[in-house]
Amino acid sequence: MNDVAAPPVVELRLLTYRPKDMVAWWAALLGGRPQSLNSRMTAITSLSLRVVIERSQIAFAYHPEASGVTAVNLVLGDMPVVQRTLNRLAHLGSVPERATREPGAIALWLRDPNGTDVALYLPSPSARPTAEADALPKELHVSPVLAQIAGEIRHMSSTERTPD
Repeated sequence: MNDVAAPPVVELRLLTYRPKDMVAWWAALLGGRPQSLNSRMTAITSLSLRVVIERSQIAFAYHPEASGVTAVNLVLGDMPVVQRTLNRLAHLGSVPERATREPGAIALWLRDPNGTDVALYLPSPSARPTAEADALPKELHVSPVLAQIAGEIRHMSSTERTPD
């Protein structure tokens, strides 16, 4: 039995044959420091999610469906958090591969080293459902979404510096 503190709201355990890559990637995603639990498991904890990476002696390169986890959806609350998260992941060479429009949000899609899809949901006023929403394609180009995030960050920075 492990003697660890109670996990936050949700704990996700991922089995892998690539523990170093997975720990580095999830630590970058969550912005947390890895904590060794024992010789096989490492935890990365954020405010509402704890991911435990477990090294498997018999795991091998497999299709994500074989692990039983095919996608993880995370909601990121504000654009500065989104930008910091994307910057940390970019340092590992991981960038969003897709962007999709969902009712009330836009999702950026990445893949962890196991090949599991991870969607980062970005709340966006421009993504709210409208009468024209059905006419919009669900798939979006990634570059304009990333440019929109950068623009919102610049706008937020400039309004913070402007005196009232």
